Amino acid sequence: MITVAAVDDHPIVLHGLEGLLAATPDCRLVAKAASMAELLAGPGLQADVVLLDLDLGDGSTAPDNIRCLADTGPAVVVFSATAAPTAVREAIRAGAYGFVPKTETIDDLATAIRAAAAGSGWVSPQLAFVLLTDDAPDRPALSAQEREALRLYAGGMPMKSVSKRMNVGTETAKQYIERVRMKYRKVGRDATTKIDLYRRAVEDGYLRPDRAG
Repeated sequence: MITVAAVDDHPIVLHGLEGLLAATPDCRLVAKAASMAELLAGPGLQADVVLLDLDLGDGSTAPDNIRCLADTGPAVVVFSATAAPTAVREAIRAGAYGFVPKTETIDDLATAIRAAAAGSGWVSPQLAFVLLTDDAPDRPALSAQEREALRLYAGGMPMKSVSKRMNVGTETAKQYIERVRMKYRKVGRDATTKIDLYRRAVEDGYLRPDRAG
């Protein structure tokens, strides 16, 4: 059984989530809160997953709320009426394991909750496309080869395996990764280490977030 807490400043949304999750056999809503302060003061921090509204209207910011929850243990899934590329990327960068627009189905929400509880991420196919095609100024333009090298290397493959998978020499694969690092450095998002590369790949939609990363 996956335990879930929900934070939303609209009572009707909280009531609706309670009913929806009651019909999902492996998910149980154990706490509801209208603000981060209310969640932090109650039993919600013990939940496996926190469903977090992007804009709580209490002066707090979504990235700060996500980082706060990520530091205390629960996996965060953003459940929001807003699905703008900037908002999605900021949530993922802050540590959210999923982003579910409120227009999605209960099946999609349950899938995101299960993925987060298991330590992997979920975004809808539409949002994944948005992330991959976003042209924000701090998102470097990577070639197809650079994207593939980043995805494979940041996903855990050693460089020799990357080169074999891409059917190129090891030095060529290294050059792809070095160019990726250079391009991220130019937009102010350093990717010096392999962990840094993993984070950038997650933030920009090339990899799903995973607790192991």
